[in-house]
This record gives sequence, C-alpha cells and structure tokens, in this order.
Amino acid sequence: MSSSRSRRRPRGVLTGIAALAVGALLLWHGLLPDAGGAASLVETFLPWAGVALVLLGLAALVRLSLFAGLAVAAAMAVWWASFGTALLPAMAAGTPRFTVVSENIHADNPRAAAVAKDLAQRSPDLIALQELDAASRDAVEGVLDGAYPHHLVVGTVGLWSRYDLHDGQGLSLGLGWQRALSVDVDTPGAPTRVYAVHLASVRPGEYEQRDTMLGELAKTVAADDAAHVLVVGDFNAAGSDRALAPLLSRLGEAPDGALGLGFTWPAAFPVARLDHALVRGLTTAESEVLPANGSDHRGIAVGLR
Repeated sequence: MSSSRSRRRPRGVLTGIAALAVGALLLWHGLLPDAGGAASLVETFLPWAGVALVLLGLAALVRLSLFAGLAVAAAMAVWWASFGTALLPAMAAGTPRFTVVSENIHADNPRAAAVAKDLAQRSPDLIALQELDAASRDAVEGVLDGAYPHHLVVGTVGLWSRYDLHDGQGLSLGLGWQRALSVDVDTPGAPTRVYAVHLASVRPGEYEQRDTMLGELAKTVAADDAAHVLVVGDFNAAGSDRALAPLLSRLGEAPDGALGLGFTWPAAFPVARLDHALVRGLTTAESEVLPANGSDHRGIAVGLR
C-alpha cells in the first residue's frame, strides 16, 4: 500500500513546496518578527534566495515535475521583481558634475595609506572614509591632503574634497558619540549637502544602535531643506533590510554599472551591499563597486549630476 501511495504522489511535491516557501519569504519577509535582529540578518542576505531557486529549478528538471517547475517559475518571478533591476547593469545617465568614492578602510589597518592612495588614483572629487583611527587618520592625511585641500574628520568618519566645505558638523544620530557628519560642499553648478556616515554594526542580538541611527538619519534628512543631498558611507544595512526603508523612501540609489548586485562586503567574497550612496535632487550618472584594495569592504564610486 505504501508503495502504491508513493507512486500516486505527484513528482517534485517537496521541491515545489520549498520553492513556494522561498517565494512567500520574498513577498512577505516584512512580516517576520525581528527578534534579536534576526529578521534584519535574513533580509540582508535575501538576494541569495535566487541561488536556492536555481538549485530547486534543477531539482524540478531532474524530477520532470510540472508542479515543481511552475512553483519555481512563480518564485523566480517574485525574485526578479525584487532584484532584477539591481542585477542588470545600469545605463550611463549623462556626464557627472562631480564624482565621489567611499570606503570603510577597516580599523587598525596597516594598509590605510595604500587604500587611500588607491582611491585617490581614481581622481574623484570627494573621498569619504569610515573607521579612521588615530594611526590611519595620520596616514590618510599624508596621502590625501595635497590633492584634497579641504577635509573634515568627525570621530572615525572623514570627507576629503577638491571643493570648499562650509558649515560642517558632527552627528551622533542617537548615540552618545559622533560617527557621522554633515557639510555643505561647493560642488560645480550648485552646492551639495553631504552626509558621510558609518552606522553601528549588526550582530545577532546587537542591532538596536544601528536601527536608532538609521531612524535618526531618516528624520534628519526629512527635515533638511537642501536642494541637493548626498548620504554616503557604510550603512551596515542592505537595501532589502526593513530598517533602511524609511531612508530609501526619501532618497534614491542607482543600480551598479556592472552585471551583479553590487555587493561590497566582505571584500574577499562579497555577499551583501552594506555601502551606499543615496541622493535627493541629484541624478546618479554612473555607479560601480571598486576592486578589493586592502580593506575588509570594497569601495563604491559614483558620478553625480
């Protein structure tokens, strides 16, 4: 009897159910309870659900299961709706008025000067750095100050510029110390209000400080009446993370210019995009993730107009 029931069971049922479960996660991940920051971690790696769907698709093919194949196709359509635009290379959108690079150079990095030199060799107009400490700050200043005579460092975050800076200030964003800054930059054509940020890290059970900083940053940007705004740095949050949604509702980010999802961390084998350049009143003409250069993050470069 058990053998007969097994023969009557449609092929690939478990594969199809697994695919539908992945599709449901993609559609309704916002309903996951964020106990201990677990939902944030799941959402950070949500794009990798596509790999699971490819494997399930192969299983459906091997099983020659129509049910499993349709389930995988439906789930893949949901994945594509969520991440397909980011996956495809973005078209160039005109000539940028100015260019920006940003990188977390990694605390206690003996190669901080080499990282700064690598970024400067790309000749950007602005360089935003995170995780500066006393030693790396001196090393970076020795490399950048000649070509970038205007700079502001607050805590472990710094901005080097070819253009004049005005009204710079440190931001605590709800913490007891400052790890972000805002400053007006005399960019060509019109000034730009730049926020350079390094938000708190997220680990199992440790996410409240990051969420607090993101919430305060969203409120700060909402209250900012500057015509041109750039928020750049290490957000320790992926675009699919619910904690970043309030900020993304007010600012935009262009897809990377190369095929792929533009992951930036960890540098050796990136699995998530934690570094962003978000804009309001500006258009991202070009965007790319830079090759590994001695930090644990990969840098990002954008051209803005």
